[in-house]
Amino acid sequence: MLKYKVILEGVVGSQAYGLAQADSDIDILGIYVAPTKEILGIHTVQDTIHKTTPDITYHEVGKFINLAMKCNPTILELLFLDKYTKMTPEGTLLVFHRKAFLSQIIYKSYGGYAISQARKLNAKGSFPSSVKNRYSKHARHCFRLLWQGKELLETGNLTVKVADRDRLLSIGELPVDELVNNFEQEFSHFDKIQTNLPKEPDYDIINHLLLEIRSYN
Repeated sequence: MLKYKVILEGVVGSQAYGLAQADSDIDILGIYVAPTKEILGIHTVQDTIHKTTPDITYHEVGKFINLAMKCNPTILELLFLDKYTKMTPEGTLLVFHRKAFLSQIIYKSYGGYAISQARKLNAKGSFPSSVKNRYSKHARHCFRLLWQGKELLETGNLTVKVADRDRLLSIGELPVDELVNNFEQEFSHFDKIQTNLPKEPDYDIINHLLLEIRSYN
C-alpha cells in the first residue's frame, strides 16, 4: 500500500488511447501528496513511486505540477481522461484547472519531441522482424503526439482516445522512409498552427492551486 494520499489516478497508455491489443499491459498513472511537514522537513521526500504488475507510476503533486507546466504529454494526458479510478477533491481541483497548464510550450513538447523521434527512426533505416512490433508502436506514438498537440493548440482540449484508430494502426505498417516523409509533411503544418494559448502557463493560478492542495494535508 502507498503510504501517501493518492488524489488522482487513472488508466493511461494504450488502454486509454483505444489501441490496446489482447496482450497489452494496463498502465496506471497517479498523483499523491506528501504531508506538508515532510515537504518542509530536512529529509528528501520521494517524488516518484513506481510499481509493476500492473504498471503503476505515482508522482508527488509538486513534481507532477512541474512536469505539467512543461506540457509533458504523458503528464497532461492524466488531466484529460474521460474517467478515473480514483479522484479526490484535490484531484478534482487539478482537473478543473487543467487549462492553466497549457501554453505554446506544446509546440516543442509535443511536436518537437515527435519529430525528433521520427527522424531517429529514419536514421536507423530498416528494422528486422524481431523488433517490428516495437517499431510499429513507436511510429504510432509519434503520430499520436502530433495529432494530440495539434488539438491542444487549436482547441485547448485533448481527446485522449484516438479518433481514427484504423489509420493510426496502419501507419505502423508503413516502410520507414514513407512513414517519415508523411510525418515531415504533417509536421510542416503543425509548426504553422495558429494558437490562442499563452506563451507560458498561468503560474499564479497554478501556485495558488498547489498551495490549496497542500493546505489539505
